[in-house]
Amino acid sequence: MKDKNVYFLLLFLFGAFGISKAQGPINASITIDTKNGHSLQEGSSGFNVRIADKVWSYTHPDFREAVHSLKPGWLRFFSGTAGDAFSSATGLYDKDYAWMFDHSEEYMKLYAFTDVKGPHRISDLYNLLGEVGGKLIVTINGFTETPEVTAELARFCKNNNIEVEAWQFCNEPYFYIPGRQRYWWNDGYDYASKMKPHADSILKVFPDAKLALNYSWDGIWEFTKEINKYQIEHGAYWNVFSKHSYAPHIGGDESFESAYGRGNTKLLEVTSEQAMKDIEGYSWQGIPMVITEFGVWNKVLNGIYTGIYNAEYTLRQLAHPNALYIGSHEISNKYQPATNLNKKITDAYEKGIKINTDNLLTGIKKSDEGKAMEILHEATSSSDYTWHASVNGGAQVPGMKNTTVEGVYARAFKGLNGFDYLAITNRSNSHHNFNIQFGDQQLNTKFYRKYMWSAEAEGKSDIPITIDTVSGGVINVPPFSVMLLKWSSSSKSPPASPRIYKSEVKSNGLALTWWKRENADQYIVKYGTSPSLLNTQKTISGAEMNSVEIMGLNKGNYFFAVQAINKNGKSPLSELVKISYNNPNSPQIFKTARRDTTITVFWRSVPNVNGYYVNVVSANGNFKRTYDAKNTFGFRIDGLEYDVPYQVTVEAYNGLGKGAASAPVTITCKKNIPIPPRNISARETELGIALDWVAQDTIHKNTKYRLYRGTELHKFSVLADNISGNSYIDKSTGGKEYYYTVKSYTEDGECSFYPNIATIIRVNRKTSVVVQSIAKMKDHFLVKVVFANIPLDGETLFGISLNDISYLNGEENKIVSSEHMKNSFDIKVPFSAVKAGRSYAVKGFVQTNGGTPIVSMPPFKIFSLSN
Repeated sequence: MKDKNVYFLLLFLFGAFGISKAQGPINASITIDTKNGHSLQEGSSGFNVRIADKVWSYTHPDFREAVHSLKPGWLRFFSGTAGDAFSSATGLYDKDYAWMFDHSEEYMKLYAFTDVKGPHRISDLYNLLGEVGGKLIVTINGFTETPEVTAELARFCKNNNIEVEAWQFCNEPYFYIPGRQRYWWNDGYDYASKMKPHADSILKVFPDAKLALNYSWDGIWEFTKEINKYQIEHGAYWNVFSKHSYAPHIGGDESFESAYGRGNTKLLEVTSEQAMKDIEGYSWQGIPMVITEFGVWNKVLNGIYTGIYNAEYTLRQLAHPNALYIGSHEISNKYQPATNLNKKITDAYEKGIKINTDNLLTGIKKSDEGKAMEILHEATSSSDYTWHASVNGGAQVPGMKNTTVEGVYARAFKGLNGFDYLAITNRSNSHHNFNIQFGDQQLNTKFYRKYMWSAEAEGKSDIPITIDTVSGGVINVPPFSVMLLKWSSSSKSPPASPRIYKSEVKSNGLALTWWKRENADQYIVKYGTSPSLLNTQKTISGAEMNSVEIMGLNKGNYFFAVQAINKNGKSPLSELVKISYNNPNSPQIFKTARRDTTITVFWRSVPNVNGYYVNVVSANGNFKRTYDAKNTFGFRIDGLEYDVPYQVTVEAYNGLGKGAASAPVTITCKKNIPIPPRNISARETELGIALDWVAQDTIHKNTKYRLYRGTELHKFSVLADNISGNSYIDKSTGGKEYYYTVKSYTEDGECSFYPNIATIIRVNRKTSVVVQSIAKMKDHFLVKVVFANIPLDGETLFGISLNDISYLNGEENKIVSSEHMKNSFDIKVPFSAVKAGRSYAVKGFVQTNGGTPIVSMPPFKIFSLSN
């Protein structure tokens, strides 16, 4: 009897926590509601890309194999935080860009990697995506690049018929605000203002572009509210909402049981209807949504659970009709190099040699997250419509705070290739036998099944993918699993429209390549000299035959479109591409930069070229070389000498030959070009506008600083120079609004790029709140705040906001009190409210009658609790 009681106790515990031994089976049902669905972007699920700090590049055979295996619907150029010091023109990292950030060491490592590997070009990425029918999303580096470079990136895309699904402005801008001791933008309002010139640059090239402000990271709503304020006052120049999401992340360690409950709750919370209502409340109803990064980021959950989470997060977000593209972070931790050959890169950099890293084969290690997304992408990369699917009788699993939440989710897809799909995720430890209903009928057919599963979740990884075929209306779904069911569709349809993703001018004609359509029997290529008169066509037989060479053309402009055909009909024509069968035009160099013994040139691209030659000739005749820059719009030349003038020209080339060279520019490398300053701020004081920056150059002699000012972003004139320190008071504003930036210079010249642009932080001269002191006591910190001229004529809250600036975190933590002295108040911060080893920025605030708080202004005081 005693043994029996123990058995039932264990059974109860396993059932309560749902994280151990497999249970079941549970008899349940899934109903696909064929009357409840919405259109979907083909290829709606994709990835952020971070391969700059790996041997891989866009042309590396192992990375190419990983992309072909995962078949993402889209990829992002360029990757996440690692892209903040990346040059879209050269495809390399720039030292001056890196020095603009307060943690430049990581960017210098990326500089070394790309210096050895060679450029990561957007043209190479687009061609790779075309091979898998994938799309491109571009994150504009609004941190270190100017609207002029953004305009050239957009023009480069147009000249090369590169279609961009959405342009996102900056990666995680909300971490670059004064509360974190950074002044890239004072708040979300200022960020929205500063991205408008970038948006205008793109719209001049692509008037119908999808433009996305990056609003939020889970929990950071203050930045979003400030963007909304800009929208209310000026209107929205953007048309897409973008965010990043790491909902189960806590910035520390926790038990598996705690993390499992957190993941189960947060997954449902951040993909819910309420979450979408919150997004729409700060933007507008039905705003299209793009997520360029999401993940678990809670290492105890790594393995099968993260695979399930990634798949289900994608499915749940796609339940929203306004969800365009959902991307997890990131492709090279889904399928990553099996052998780490990074030391070969660092050794080569130290020796100053270039190596062909495409020959350094690594193999591929497949993570469970990657395998789960590979399973899902078979549906999302082949569908343009999704149906709601309800799970009836599925298991419940533990959530946060002693709650239980649903543990099984399903979503169905209408394929473009003669198949339909049902994706099922199971976060419980129970087997389920599901009766599948399709509309009002039981789906009793042959299913092609692809899935991964584990009897347990904790510590379980390296789960294999199983592929089999089952028949009948009841499907067994094992515990902790991701499953895709595929069956022949009853509705037969023609192929989806292809896309021409690559064109090349050859000596005897034009070569075109387009997306393959697996259910196509043949393709028709239509072309002509007018977009409205495609009066010539060529038929290509076979679904795999997705390229053609058009010979015998006269020189001139041609317009092309492709149509896919099968026995059910013809696809719509692809988007037209314009290709010029001519010798290339002459590019124009619009900027040069120099650092140490390197020169970087930026040029305005021209249409329909295969690449560019960069010609460099020294004035002393000792150096003459031509570099093949391939297809990009910037190039860095290294290994030059100091104090020798070099003349640089750029020529475009294609199969017909070279075009005329650009006008020459002359550049001289100088040893004493200073390191640029960074992090300039502008604060209103009684004396004038106090300008401060970080003067980080301790190497170059006689470094001075030149201050720039302007009433428009990126349009500056010199305000003052010969400044020796790192501050200046502008007393000449006359009450005008100005933007400021700063450069360093010596007798050898000025640094090539300016850092962030400072917007004036205005003070309220009628009222004030100031954090006066922070004292460490026995078991708490005592924060003393003083205030002036604030009427206390109602219900008033006095408090502080703590912002953990040592790590990525969510919303500011507030501690409030209703007690105060005459013109001050004290707030106790218990040691238990902060984490040892972290640094916290402190803001004071006073809020009366629920109105807008009056908040202390930057710079903010910092404190930390030692380990």
